[in-house]
Amino acid sequence: MLRLFVLAAQVPIVLLAVYNAVVALWGWRNAAATPRGSRSRLVRIVVPAHNEEAVVSALVADLRAQDYPPDRYNVVVVADRCDDATASAVVKPARAVERLEGDGGKGSALAWYLEREPMDAEEVLVILDADNRVGSSFVSLIVDEFEAGATVVQCYLDVANPGASPLATASALSYWASNRMVQLARSNLGWSCDLGGTGMAFTGAALSDAGGFTDDLVEDQALGIRLSLTGHVVRWLHEVRIFDEKPSQTGVAVTQRARWMAGKRVVARSMATTVFDAAIRTRSFALGDVGIRMVQPSRTFLALVAAILGIAAMASGSSWLLPWWIWVVVVTIVFVMPIAFLWRDHVPAKYLIQYPLLVILAILWLPIRIASSLVRGRWKPTPHSGRET
Repeated sequence: MLRLFVLAAQVPIVLLAVYNAVVALWGWRNAAATPRGSRSRLVRIVVPAHNEEAVVSALVADLRAQDYPPDRYNVVVVADRCDDATASAVVKPARAVERLEGDGGKGSALAWYLEREPMDAEEVLVILDADNRVGSSFVSLIVDEFEAGATVVQCYLDVANPGASPLATASALSYWASNRMVQLARSNLGWSCDLGGTGMAFTGAALSDAGGFTDDLVEDQALGIRLSLTGHVVRWLHEVRIFDEKPSQTGVAVTQRARWMAGKRVVARSMATTVFDAAIRTRSFALGDVGIRMVQPSRTFLALVAAILGIAAMASGSSWLLPWWIWVVVVTIVFVMPIAFLWRDHVPAKYLIQYPLLVILAILWLPIRIASSLVRGRWKPTPHSGRET
C-alpha cells in the first residue's frame, strides 16, 4: 500500500509536465494583428518609484517621445518614501507625486495614489517600473487593444541586460520561453495570461471590479486572480515589448525570487479554494488553469525533481519509482522543449547556445526556497543600474 502511495505521488509531476506542454503548443502561432484604432482614449501612465533617481529619467524620456496625441496621455511618477532625488529627476510634462509615509510596497503606493486621483471608468491606466524602457509606439499599440475590446492587457516583458552575467542570461532565457509557452499560449486560447507587475494596463472599470491594488507581496498575481474571478481576461501583447533589467548578482536574484515564492504561497493559500470552486461551478477551463498556475511549482523545479527521480530510477531499478524512461520524457518536455520556442521567437544564437545556463536557476531553487520561508514584512524594491547589454 505504501509503495502504491509513493508511486501515485509521482504521477502529478508527470501530469503537470504533459499539461503544460500541451497548452504551450498554442503559443507556437503568433496572435492576429489588432487593427489600428482611433487612438483617442485618455491614458494615464503611473510609475511607482522608490529611490530610482538613476533610472527614472530615461523612462520619462521614452514616454515623452510617444507617437500618441500628447494631450491624451499623462505621466505620473509616484516617488514613494524616497531619500534620493527621484522626484527631482522627473521633468515636464511628466510630474512627480511624493508619498512621504505609509506601508512599503508597489501595491500600497499605487492604492495611495489612486485614492487621491481616482480614474474614470473608461480611462486606461498603464503601470510601469522606473527602470523600464519602451518604444515610441508603446501607448498607441496598447490603446488599439482597448479600442478592440480589451479591459486588461499585459505587454511582453523583455530583458534589458541579458548579457550582464550568466545569471542574467539564464533569467532572460527563462522569461523568453515563458512569454511564448505560457503567456501567448493562454492568450491564444482565450484564457487570461499572468500579470507581470509592469507593462500592464487596465480600464478604470476593470480595476474597480477587481478591488484595486493591495499590499500583497505579489500584488500583480493577486490582482490578476481577482480580475479573472470578476470575468476580465488579461490579454497578452506579444509585440509590445517592455525592457526590464534583471538581477545579475546571485544575492539580489535570490532575494527577489524568494519574495515571489513567498508571495505566491500566501496567494495560493488564501485564494486557491475560491478559484477552483468558481471553476467547477462555472465549468470554466480558463479559471481551472488559473488555479493550476497558482499551486504548481516552477518549471525549473519540475525539471530538477524529474531529473533526480530519473537518475535514481535508472541507478536502482526501484519498484518504488516510476520507470526511468518516463522521467526522461518529462525532462525532455520541461527542459528541452523550450529551445524550439526560443528559436521560434528569434532569440539570438549567442543566447541559444547558452541555454544550459538554466541549470543555474535549478541550483538556486533550494536557497530560494529557504530564503522564501524567512521573508517577512513588505515588498522591497530590486536595485537597478540602468545599464543595458
